Amino acid sequence: MKRIAIRARIVLSILAGGIFAPLFSQTLSMDYIYGGVDDAEVFLQEYLKPYANILGSDLNAGWYNTARPHQLGGLDITATVSWAKAPSSALSFDLADLELNGTIEPNPGTVAPTIAGEQEQRPTLSYTQMVDMGGGNMQEVEYARFTVPDGAGVDFFPLPMAQLTVGLPFGTDISARFIPMVGYKDYGEIGLWGVGGKHSISQWLPFLKEMKFLDISVQGGYTNVTSSVHIVLEPQSLVDPDPYPDYDWDDQFITMKVEGWTLNLIASQTFPVISFYEGIGYASSMVNLLTEGHYPISTVILDESSADYGEVTYEIVENPIEMSYKNFNNLRVNVGARLKLGVLTLHYDFTYTLYATQSVGIGISFR
Repeated sequence: MKRIAIRARIVLSILAGGIFAPLFSQTLSMDYIYGGVDDAEVFLQEYLKPYANILGSDLNAGWYNTARPHQLGGLDITATVSWAKAPSSALSFDLADLELNGTIEPNPGTVAPTIAGEQEQRPTLSYTQMVDMGGGNMQEVEYARFTVPDGAGVDFFPLPMAQLTVGLPFGTDISARFIPMVGYKDYGEIGLWGVGGKHSISQWLPFLKEMKFLDISVQGGYTNVTSSVHIVLEPQSLVDPDPYPDYDWDDQFITMKVEGWTLNLIASQTFPVISFYEGIGYASSMVNLLTEGHYPISTVILDESSADYGEVTYEIVENPIEMSYKNFNNLRVNVGARLKLGVLTLHYDFTYTLYATQSVGIGISFR
């Protein structure tokens, strides 16, 4: 029951607009940074990849539900929710395939969950340093040990957004989507904005102009999401003595900037009450991630003049991790249907790009 309650809280938090913040705050352990920045970046790249791809897929969905542009001054206001789902292959990864400096404990194996997966028994990583204690006595000192973090057990999440589209001259629409930067409890904050456009090709081709039910257009869009998540990582228990016992670790944040852009050739067939639409094109996305603040990186005291020679300590490193996920020029295929009941519209579509993505929406349209 406790696990079900945690999952329900995560999903409700996402639907409320928190998206990354509640998930990261509840499931993202930063213990792996104890073993060093290099290993932390390698691990984090694999661990977070499913959510980077999910969000990249979500951002490029929901831009259109018809290829027919508005007349000059026409407009619609649409609320859409898109959700991409990670495939089963994205729920875990093998630590043995990564170039890590740490040692993987033999039990229970080397397979670890990504943030989208879930796994009760998880590998443990340990880090050691050989220290010359004098007289040829070499001693192996363990300065970091941790079990890799579990995932959230959530392999999809919805991205809601509101979009305004206005008709311009020459068979052209312009669209804008926007969510102001909002905070979610003590977890962090998130904001979204995007711009897009659509231009009719049919108007320039006489044989298509005669087919009143058919419209063909080109469409493009760009969306930007910025989020910041507060975390707290203190020195591990192996540290003795603590060189900074009163240090305040409250300045730690994971910040992300996510960009998605798409360019498509779209078509729609308009009939009374119902329309069908299709699209094919390219979609790209990029996620930039930065750990801001000060973090304790474990090490061993190797200064032979120190009274604590050979003991475990830590160094304070500022903004230790900066990394990115880049997915460029992915084929994007889309099919959907729209119902128009007076000025009210309802639509559903399926898109495949990085991951399979579904979108549902409701809107008010004045053409």
